[in-house]
Formats: sequence, C-alpha cells, structure tokens
Amino acid sequence: MFYVLNGWIKFVYEDHGEHTFTKGDCILQPPGIVHNELDCSDDVEILEIYSPAVHETKVVRQMPEAAAAAR
Repeated sequence: MFYVLNGWIKFVYEDHGEHTFTKGDCILQPPGIVHNELDCSDDVEILEIYSPAVHETKVVRQMPEAAAAAR
C-alpha cells in the first residue's frame, strides 16, 4: 500500500497500463504485480507500507507498456 502525501507519480502496471496518482490517493498494490515508475513531480512524497519487510526484487529491462509510453 502507498499513500501520496504530496505531488504526483506515474506507474505502468503489467496488464493494467499507466496510472497517475496524486496527493491524497491511497493505493493497495497487490503483491507480485510487475510495475515500473515512469515519472514523478519534483515535490513527490510517498508513504509506502508493505509486508513482509523482506521481499525479492527482480530487475527487468523494460515492460512492453513502458517501452510504448517512452515513444
């Protein structure tokens, strides 16, 4: 889960496309969903809470949705 305290942030989620979240948005992000941050405002502040505290991160070159968004 994350809560946008200030500014905005844009993510792309596998099979769900791009989503922009702004101040006051609270998002429950399912475990294991492949996602990538595309952009954010200079003043973005986010509170992120997740469990378990230890998790695996896999680095991927680029998701197809992110590649399309960059064009």
